[in-house]
Amino acid sequence: MKKLAYLLTFLTCSGFALAQSAVPAFATDTLGGQKVVNAANKLETHIQNQQTKLENQASHSADKSANQLQNIKNRADSLIMNRLDSLNILLNRVQSDTRLTPSEKSSLVSEIQQDVSGLTALKGKIDADTDVTTARADAKTIITSYYIYAVFEPKVQLLVTLNNLQTTAGYIQALVPQLQNLINTLKSQGKDTSQLQSSLDDISSQLQTINTTLATDITTAQNISTTTKRNPSDFSKVRQDISQIVRKGFAQIRSDFAKMRPLFKQLVVTVTPTVGATTAPSGVQPTTATSETPSISPSPTQ
Repeated sequence: MKKLAYLLTFLTCSGFALAQSAVPAFATDTLGGQKVVNAANKLETHIQNQQTKLENQASHSADKSANQLQNIKNRADSLIMNRLDSLNILLNRVQSDTRLTPSEKSSLVSEIQQDVSGLTALKGKIDADTDVTTARADAKTIITSYYIYAVFEPKVQLLVTLNNLQTTAGYIQALVPQLQNLINTLKSQGKDTSQLQSSLDDISSQLQTINTTLATDITTAQNISTTTKRNPSDFSKVRQDISQIVRKGFAQIRSDFAKMRPLFKQLVVTVTPTVGATTAPSGVQPTTATSETPSISPSPTQ
C-alpha cells in the first residue's frame, strides 16, 4: 500500500511538472501567443522605421530650409548691390550736371545718400537673418521701400529735362529786349514794324506760358517721393505738359522767328540815308578832310 501510494504521488508530481513545462509551448502554438509576439516585433520595427523616416525628413527639411534661406540672401544681396551701383551713377550724374539748380542738387544728393545708407543697413540685416520667413519679408522691402528704378531714376531724368527746357527758355527770353530795341529803332525811322511787333508779342506770351508751366512741373517733380509707391499721374502730368504746352510753345516761337527774319532783313536793308549826307560815286572811297595845325615859330633869340 505504501508503495502504491508513493507511486501515485510520484506520477502526480511528475505529471504536474510536465504539464507546467508544456504550457508555454501549448500557449504559444495553440492559444496564438506567437502571433502576439510577431505583432509586437512588427510594431516595434514599424516604429523604428517611422522614426528613421521622420529623422530623414527633418534633416532634408533642414537642408532645404538652409538652402532656401541662402538663396533668398543671395538674391537680396544681388538686388541691393545693383541698386547701390545705380545710386552711385546717379550721384555722379547729379553732382556734375550743370542744368540742375544748386538746391535741386542738394536735395537729390541727400535722397541718394539716405537710400545708400538704408540699403546698406538692410543688406546687413538680411545677411544676419536666421529663418526663411524673416529673410523673405526683409528682401521684399528692397522693392517696396526703395523705388530706385520705378521712381528715383525717372525723377532725376525728368528734372534734368525740365531744367534744360528752362535754360532754353532763358536764352530766348534774353533776346526779347534786344529785338524790342531794334523794332523801336526801325519804328522811329518811320518803318512799318507792326508785323514784327505782333510776332515778338507772341513770343513773349509763349515764353510766359512755358516758364509758368516749367516752374510748376519742376515743383511737382521735386515733391515726388522716392520711398513710396510710384504715382503714375505725377509723371504723366509733367510729360503731358512738356509735350502739349512746352514743346508746342517752342515750336510756335520758332515759327515767329522764321516770320521775323525776312522782315528785319527787308527793313534794315531799305533804310534811307539821312538828309544832307553825300553819296560817294561808285568805286570811290570818301575821303576825310584834314586840318593843318599851324607851326609854332621858334622863340626869338636874345
